[in-house]
Amino acid sequence: MRASQLAWMAIAAIAQLSSLNIAQAQQKVAEDYLVTGLPDLSAEESAQIKQYAGHIALDPEQANNLFFWLVASRQPQKSQKLVIWLNGGPGCSSADGYFLETGPLRWVDKKLTINKGGWHEFADVVFLDQPVGTGLSYTNQPYLETMKEITTHFLAFLKEFYTIFPDRAQHDVYLAGESFAGTYIPYFGQAILEHNENVPAGHIPYNLQGLAIGNGWIDPLHQYTSYIPFIEQYGLATPELMPLMNAQQDICLDAIRRQDLISQNACEQLVTLILQSNSGTNQCVNQYDIRLLDQYPECGLNWPYELPLMSVYLNREDVKKALHVNTGTIHWDECSRRVSIALQQDDSTPAITLLPSILEKTKIMLFSGQQDLICNHIGTEYLISNMTWQGSQGFQDTQPIGWKVEDKPAGEWKQARNLTYVLIYNSSHMVPYDVPLVALDMMNRFMGLDTKLQTFTSSLESDIDNAVPLGGEKVDISQPKPSISSNSGSAALLFVVMVIGVAIFVIVRKNQRQKKLGGGHDDVQWFPLSNNNNNQGMGRDRRHAPVDELDELVVEGGIHDSDDDDEEYEDFLSSGDHGRNPSPPRR
Repeated sequence: MRASQLAWMAIAAIAQLSSLNIAQAQQKVAEDYLVTGLPDLSAEESAQIKQYAGHIALDPEQANNLFFWLVASRQPQKSQKLVIWLNGGPGCSSADGYFLETGPLRWVDKKLTINKGGWHEFADVVFLDQPVGTGLSYTNQPYLETMKEITTHFLAFLKEFYTIFPDRAQHDVYLAGESFAGTYIPYFGQAILEHNENVPAGHIPYNLQGLAIGNGWIDPLHQYTSYIPFIEQYGLATPELMPLMNAQQDICLDAIRRQDLISQNACEQLVTLILQSNSGTNQCVNQYDIRLLDQYPECGLNWPYELPLMSVYLNREDVKKALHVNTGTIHWDECSRRVSIALQQDDSTPAITLLPSILEKTKIMLFSGQQDLICNHIGTEYLISNMTWQGSQGFQDTQPIGWKVEDKPAGEWKQARNLTYVLIYNSSHMVPYDVPLVALDMMNRFMGLDTKLQTFTSSLESDIDNAVPLGGEKVDISQPKPSISSNSGSAALLFVVMVIGVAIFVIVRKNQRQKKLGGGHDDVQWFPLSNNNNNQGMGRDRRHAPVDELDELVVEGGIHDSDDDDEEYEDFLSSGDHGRNPSPPRR
């Protein structure tokens, strides 16, 4: 009996040792992921880019695998940086970022070439397809259904990534991305900060230094209620559209009162209404760039125009082999509708709830392309103005700072208490696609890099002697007001008094009309950046109030007093189909 037990123990020990040796043999190192060349890219241009790509398994069973693409910095700085770039959707591939925005390559005249605005100039950049099922990432398990699950996978990816690339462990880490990544990034950032406070055994802390979110989906309440003022400001509103929008906004806000979710189908119909407003011509506005038109019902889904080139390229077997894609069954799609559908029942709270606590510990930059509809800059400005962080609401008296790149106006900055907001001119939902050098300068400044090392010129007003001082008169960020001469003080005072009197009359008149209608707008009060007075509105963060306290708030702007609104909207609903895609991908 004793001999038998010893024999079994020996067998078990040998088996355990064998499995350990197999596991060690399977542990990959950086060189296993080295990309030695890309099809259709010249050897000379390939030599300018050092990059790694492939799948990282998130569990021992290799059931869940995320595809990453790491591009090494061309000019590493003393304080080395690592940017992790995420596209949105949910379910949209970060190949968008690689080939169309912040990556090292772009298509020019249908030919791959070097992107002079690539963010790898001074930082390592990782383009990550996540969650599983997105892009070239894959799983043999059901798709993830909550932000908690997605965040757990992201942390598992970080652990494995630093095991494979331990030389990056001390780099300053920045999470960056756009659109629905405005939800991913705060969740991931908060998880990293919590991880660092109590690092588990066998893990390392992550040197998180900041979050950068472009045209991000962060705060549904203020962003859904931005569509009406946006279309009014940019000339997209029509007499026929407005009653429908007002009625749908009421339905939207009722849904938010019941439960404040990351997205609301009733609220997504606001976008559908805008896109349908001129569909009789079989054309519609591009929801990602209002300067452009598209065929209805795509309305921007055909844009950017390089997408067909990307699809063909990333589904070529020689390209997949070069990228170490380890299964031949993966078909690359820009956006996975199945990933998006799996998250439709997610009851996670919107990312805006996380920003104040993150801002206590690290910095955040929100940037907005001025021509985007779906995650427009007005919504971002509203959410900032209504958010309380580090003891104060909004930007207070902070003035916008002018910004030039190559001697041309590029946009405006606001910065206070760890938060930076950048409005970027001549740009769309995908800012780096339109203005790559502007986006590169912005990110380099956010990371604290020396912009004098750039191959192009740029300046903020704070860089030069005649900088605009912080404080003083507040200026509308979209339409700066002419300053009043100090030599006309009496006239200025009279003018201000008249403006205040008119404003009081309009507000009282509007409230009287709303009372006559039965008080049907229990909506949200917002304060654009240009009117951010500390003595107005809520004295605390709206996100910490019970949902039923929304009944105390009043909407300003975009509501038209018409007894026919409800009837017109009911007629519209009875007319049939109202859009094949109630929730367009936020890339």
